[in-house]
Amino acid sequence: METRNGKKYSTIILLNLVALFCSMAPLLAAGTAQVQESFLYSLSNFSGRLPYNYPSLAVDAARSETFVVYQNEVTVFNDSGMEIFRFGDSMDLGHVLNVAAGPDNEILLLHYREGKSSVLRCDYRGEPFGEITLADLPEKYAGFAPNSIAYQDGRIYLASQNTMQIVIVEADGRFVKGFDLFELLGLDVNKKGDFEMAGFTLDKEGNMLFTVPVLFTANILAMDGTVKTFGKSGGAPGRFNIVSGMVEDSRGNYLVADKLKCAIIVFDKNFNFIKEFGYRGDKPDNLIVPQDLAIDQKDRIYVTQGRGRGISVFRLTYDDSSADGEALGKVSQNKGGMPTESGS
Repeated sequence: METRNGKKYSTIILLNLVALFCSMAPLLAAGTAQVQESFLYSLSNFSGRLPYNYPSLAVDAARSETFVVYQNEVTVFNDSGMEIFRFGDSMDLGHVLNVAAGPDNEILLLHYREGKSSVLRCDYRGEPFGEITLADLPEKYAGFAPNSIAYQDGRIYLASQNTMQIVIVEADGRFVKGFDLFELLGLDVNKKGDFEMAGFTLDKEGNMLFTVPVLFTANILAMDGTVKTFGKSGGAPGRFNIVSGMVEDSRGNYLVADKLKCAIIVFDKNFNFIKEFGYRGDKPDNLIVPQDLAIDQKDRIYVTQGRGRGISVFRLTYDDSSADGEALGKVSQNKGGMPTESGS
């Protein structure tokens, strides 16, 4: 009798689980349909894919061009991902670290020369015609040594990933505002060597996006100094291992690169997990240790990688018939198709 009762209760529990899973099926379908990615191409020349290892890059939305800095050389790619021009192979430009698309067809290069950092202004052919030096920096930023650059609405944003500082200057180099992320995030200043930021980019409103790998967090910093933070560590879908690049798409979703997972993790505007894509492998749509991300106005996402995989480009598409994302991500689908709770 005990055995029959046990089997009876087990059957009831199983039926309830099946019913629960069936009731969640529409939500699962909506969640996975909200954002879809498709591999387009790798940045290439006429010899094939360029085998970069962790280059720096920027996308010029106005001209539909991509700028890549690798081994002190700047390469320009057209809207189809093909190389059209390169410059800087001599050391005339100094040591070039990073690149941004500036105003009026300018290319802005963050470079070091004689131990000092500045921003070199180049025309669309890579010819230097001006230099921006930082001026009027407060004493706390006196030793500021940036390695990342972004440009938006007449201002230049510079970040030092090692010291976790951000400085914003006018187009002529005059200081506007600075941020010390150790202070803003409440970190122990005596442990500065234990922390660094990664993946510095801007969203449409000029908020600064970055990750802190050792904290397993993605962050949005506003101009008023407020910080929104999300992310938890773990191997489950939607959780972080070693995070790096971060961008926002046209729908307000956040995409975060995870180097250890070899995947791009997608969250909605409320930080609910939507999906992951990429995964380690040798197929074109696979990723190998993705690091930095960039995105253009067509919602094409550019992913830098290691092991000579270069820069892969994916297109994001959206199902406008699905919900706006506020309820999505409560239950999402992992690679194996099993339901998982997001943000838990």
